[in-house]
Amino acid sequence: MAEQTTGTASTLADFIWKNAEDLWGDFKHTDFGKIILPFTLLRRLECVLEPSRQEVRSKQAAFRDSGIDLDVILRQATKYPFYNTSEYALGNLGSGKTAQNLLDYISHFSDNARVIFEQFDFSNTVSRLNKAGVLYKICQNFAKIDLHPDAVPDRVMSNLYEHLIRRFGAEVNEGAEDFMTPRDVVHLATSLLLDPDDAFFESHPGLIRTLYDQTCGTGGFLSDAMNHVADHGSRYKVPPVLVPYGQELEPETPPPGPEADALALEADAAGPVDDKPAPEELLRRSGTQRRPRRVTVDAVGDKD
Repeated sequence: MAEQTTGTASTLADFIWKNAEDLWGDFKHTDFGKIILPFTLLRRLECVLEPSRQEVRSKQAAFRDSGIDLDVILRQATKYPFYNTSEYALGNLGSGKTAQNLLDYISHFSDNARVIFEQFDFSNTVSRLNKAGVLYKICQNFAKIDLHPDAVPDRVMSNLYEHLIRRFGAEVNEGAEDFMTPRDVVHLATSLLLDPDDAFFESHPGLIRTLYDQTCGTGGFLSDAMNHVADHGSRYKVPPVLVPYGQELEPETPPPGPEADALALEADAAGPVDDKPAPEELLRRSGTQRRPRRVTVDAVGDKD
């Protein structure tokens, strides 16, 4: 059973960072983040999908040969735009074929989730951990951390992930300003951006708005904007809908919270980050022809 590790983002980050104790001697300290970040994300996704695991596997077995698009069915089962059909989890990989089973586990994620681990070069990380003889230990460590949204809400999880990124940046002598914008600043900016639409939301039930962040990082602006719009859901019979899109330069900064997971994984229509598509091109690739209604740009740590 997962340990009920709760508290502030920094407390959780300290707990997760203790995995570094098992890496000393076999890995440089500058490599710790490259190991800890993807395992943190994997555990979060695992906890998010845990309630629907059995239903997903049952539906896959029932509809495998039906000719129906399984991708749609399995997304509906998880209520997220991603899923995993494997019987494996971090806690049951076994000590004999841990690397083989872990890579098999990753391969059973939906395409849009699996690409995140490809950006981390996760298969190489698994190979190095296995060769050093610590892979099973690391998997067991993370399996004991409860990162389910009920235990670690989205905001705490987002702060936790940014805390780890900042810590990783300190290890390689990069400043925190390269990785994160303070949450208070994010909230203020999204409020200033979206408050003018509040009256329009009220007079136009079910209004759909698009939001594009071309430097989305861990998705703080997008997730905060989605929360802002979601607040209207309790006030109106037909709440407004915010459709988010984003791109990011650094592959190690995928959004970690469930809502952020959803928007980031749906936004993979953006293609390779070095394309730097214009907003209208991003939407065209995802099947939407219109320009986004709102655009955010976080210039913190901008390297251009």
